[in-house]
Amino acid sequence: MIYSLLVREMNTRFGKWRLGYAWILLEPALHILMLAAIFNFLDRNFYPGIPTTLFMLGGIAPFLFFSHCFYKGIAAVSSNRGLFNYRQLRPFDAILSRVLLEFFIYILCMLTLLALLSWIGIRAEFGDFLLLIQVNFLFLCFSFGLSLTLAVIGEKLPEMSKVLPLIVRPLYFISGVFFSLEQIPSEYHSYLVWNPLVHIIELTRESLFKSYHGIFANFKYLIYSSIMMLALGLLTYRAFWKDLVRSQ
Repeated sequence: MIYSLLVREMNTRFGKWRLGYAWILLEPALHILMLAAIFNFLDRNFYPGIPTTLFMLGGIAPFLFFSHCFYKGIAAVSSNRGLFNYRQLRPFDAILSRVLLEFFIYILCMLTLLALLSWIGIRAEFGDFLLLIQVNFLFLCFSFGLSLTLAVIGEKLPEMSKVLPLIVRPLYFISGVFFSLEQIPSEYHSYLVWNPLVHIIELTRESLFKSYHGIFANFKYLIYSSIMMLALGLLTYRAFWKDLVRSQ
């Protein structure tokens, strides 16, 4: 069932576009190239030993995964409601398939763009592969819990589905997408470190690039926040899943 839902999601998302599945790579690539071009024009080098394009990739790719899970999670139930007439399908399956698809796209984009940039000579020494696996597993748990919670909120409080997406835009500017926490004045650290995305992006860069040291990232905080978000999502879904399958 999950496989069938994954195929359906891929066809729905990419099948109607002329560029089709190429858009999987084009979206983050264009985003990265645009920002890299702007900061290269400003002669801005973000971190010693890491090209600007790679630095951007380490922040933009995780954030795009988060933002897609955020938007898709809110609409996961309403856009798949017709499928719930089949008793073997539940909203949990639809939400899980959406998050898994976004995660696969995120990993594919990351690996492919790293390979392409290395091929054209833009490279940095690789960091810690084990840390990369751990961070992304926690990131997947965090995003799945968030999507479950948002799916319930989007159905129980429809007006919130218009308000909640507004949160994503300011998060883009305070999550370390195009800056390192080391470059931010220390008086702001106590506020920024409450954001789990800051730790995810900092640890992702540390795992990808040997010369990057996310000295303000806290791996334990990421573990706790991911477990708490996943628990919140599962408990919320457990409490309201019957309401999600009722036709409106």
